[in-house]
Parts: sequence; C-alpha cells; structure tokens
Amino acid sequence: MNCNGVIMSKSAVKNNVFFFLILNVILSIPSFAQSDILGKWETSDVIGYADATEYSLVKEKQQNYGSNMAFNFDGTFLCEERMECLNDCFVSTSGTYAMIDSDHVHIIVEDIHFAGLTCGTKGKQKEDFIKDLGVFYVYKEGDKICLIPSNGVLQDDKDKMFYNQLVYNFYKEWKKYDFVWQNTNGSNQQEIVKDCIDSKKQIDLSNCKVVFSAKKDLEEFLILKDDKEFHYVVYDSYRKKVSLAYPKNKS
Repeated sequence: MNCNGVIMSKSAVKNNVFFFLILNVILSIPSFAQSDILGKWETSDVIGYADATEYSLVKEKQQNYGSNMAFNFDGTFLCEERMECLNDCFVSTSGTYAMIDSDHVHIIVEDIHFAGLTCGTKGKQKEDFIKDLGVFYVYKEGDKICLIPSNGVLQDDKDKMFYNQLVYNFYKEWKKYDFVWQNTNGSNQQEIVKDCIDSKKQIDLSNCKVVFSAKKDLEEFLILKDDKEFHYVVYDSYRKKVSLAYPKNKS
C-alpha cells in the first residue's frame, strides 16, 4: 500500500526497489569521477616524498624516463619513479584523494615503497612519509595542471596566483627598476617596511599594506598595495638592507 492507501503490485514494488538501487549507485559515484585530474600524468617530483610544496603535472603522452602520477577512478593514486636500473633507489607513493569541489583536491599518502640496491643507504623511515598532505588548488593550463597548497578558498587561490605572476614579472624585468637601499634591523615585515624610507617622495607608505611576500635566495620580495596600485619592496637579509623598487619610466 502506498501513501494514498493504494495497494501496489509486486512488480511495481520490484521496479521501485530497482529504481532506488540505481539512484543510490549514481549518487554514490565520487566527485572525482568528473575531475580534470583523472588519468596519468608526467611529473618531476614524487608527491609526498620530494622536498616540494607544489607539484606540476603534464598529461602523459608516452612512457618516458622520470616520474608519473595516476589518479584513479576509485579515489586512489599512485606516484612512482620509473625504474631504469637496480643500481639506484626508486620511490613510489600511494594513497587516496578526494575532490572537494572542481578546483580543490585533498590528498593523503597512505603508503610508500623503495626499490633498488642503494635504498638502505638513504636512511629513510617509511612512517615519515605517510601523512595527510592537505588541500591543493588545482590550477589548470592546457594539458598541464599545478597542485598548489590551499586553504580551500578559491578567491585566495586566484589572488596567490596573481601575486606569484607579479613576482615572476618583477624578477624577469628587474633592470627596469631603480633602488635606493636603506639599513634595517627589522625582525618582521612591518618593521622592515617601516625602515624603507621613500627617498624619492613618490609613494605614501602610510597608506600601504603588505598583501604578499615571496623569498628568493637571500632576498624577500614584498608586494604592497594602496588604494590605487601595487608597490614593490626588496629586502636583502644578508646585508640587512631594504629598498623600494622605483620604475625607471615613472616620473
């Protein structure tokens, strides 16, 4: 009998049961089934083992030397170095992943294997690598994706990518800037920026705040922002000097 008091036939009951079973299977298909990261990729770093925080993956076209990464339909992954000979040590990591949304993936390393004659000399403990790697922003660019540590907030990820591009552009074109170096004993970003005197009287630093920083060798690059534009500060940690970066073409 249904909710309206009508007695249902056995065939109708069977059909309803079959329908709900199919519906349950469809709803239980993991979110990673629709993910752009499914499949095999080439990578230079074994995820969870290499001393790296970001990972660059390129869609695998053919079997080459190096490392590969496979994200499987069942929510597992395998990342391994291709073994060339036994006179070395080759590493593979495996575990699980889950798509939080279309732009974020959560990765956990659950196992690691070493193969080769020299593995015993590396002094690596398996337990050191079995861990939750956290959430990554999946940045897509053609047949390439980058896995970048994330807090799970898409706008923060986009801002980080934009600021990283500014850093890249600056170091690519650093000769287009003038520098006026000042001594500093600052122990944090705020103190360092405070010691950064605008000798050319072009920028009102009181209206600026640090929105991003990046380290390159012994330098720290700071991006400041006021109501209108971005400004760059370079801090030399070895010489304890700091300077604004003045565009040469700006009057």
